[in-house]
Amino acid sequence: MECILNQVDPQFDNAQGFQYRLSILLSQDGFSFLVTHAETQQALKLTSYKTLHTDFQHNDSAGWPDSGDKYFNYFYDAGFSLQKWQRVDIAIATHKITVAPAAFLTLDNQSDIMAMVHQVQPDEEIITEPVFDLGPVVAMAAPRYIPEKCKTLFPGALIHCATSVFVKGLLRQHSKIISRQIFINVHPKYFEIVVIQGLRLIYLNSFRYTAASDVLYYVIFVLEQLGFSPSEEHLTVMGEISESDTVFTQLKMYCGSLKTATRPDILQFNQSYDGLSLHQYYTLLNVALCE
Repeated sequence: MECILNQVDPQFDNAQGFQYRLSILLSQDGFSFLVTHAETQQALKLTSYKTLHTDFQHNDSAGWPDSGDKYFNYFYDAGFSLQKWQRVDIAIATHKITVAPAAFLTLDNQSDIMAMVHQVQPDEEIITEPVFDLGPVVAMAAPRYIPEKCKTLFPGALIHCATSVFVKGLLRQHSKIISRQIFINVHPKYFEIVVIQGLRLIYLNSFRYTAASDVLYYVIFVLEQLGFSPSEEHLTVMGEISESDTVFTQLKMYCGSLKTATRPDILQFNQSYDGLSLHQYYTLLNVALCE
């Protein structure tokens, strides 16, 4: 396991966990933690780890390790589960998602709806989360050991669908803009594309990729299928992408404009965070804003 970021505010006090909120983002190649003050929403600690997959046996269709033992051993070693927190929110990120109207997606049919889009394994659990009340619902499939282990390590923790958290963050931050907006959230081996206009969720989907050209292909394909002209669209990217990446360069060549996302304005950061590429942690930052 490699720690790729450990940013700590001088005001962080390891003994004051009962005043802090812990937000966690679990992904197939690692996990990230954000500690915020429960009242002031000051970001106090941001830590991110990458797991080394050479000793993991993977389910190719899901991308997660077949067994959660080593994954959660690494997770435990990070030390966050050894403290007491006022509140813990855990978001699980996966490419296995779908979206449906709230009235359409029920406990009785969620497995059937998910099976129309992805192959659901017997050891996977379907987790749903609405984007907003009576609005679209995101459903995801992830190994059952993930929510089970999370509930053991953090009793009372709230489990979230990371894609739903991502979309909620976009609507919270950008819904006052009346023009159409397109966002791309890049993960290792897959990405999410979201189109919103005001409070309307126009499009949401995820695509797996193996090369940068795959991302460009799917983005152009989606935009054209929606009746948009890619060369006239303005895209915002976040997640594991930088301006020097091939994905960024190719998208910039074919789209009207391209920029990285800004951090949520509700959270408070001291100056030590100014040099960080916080767009890479966009979903995690919005986990801290979940109600």
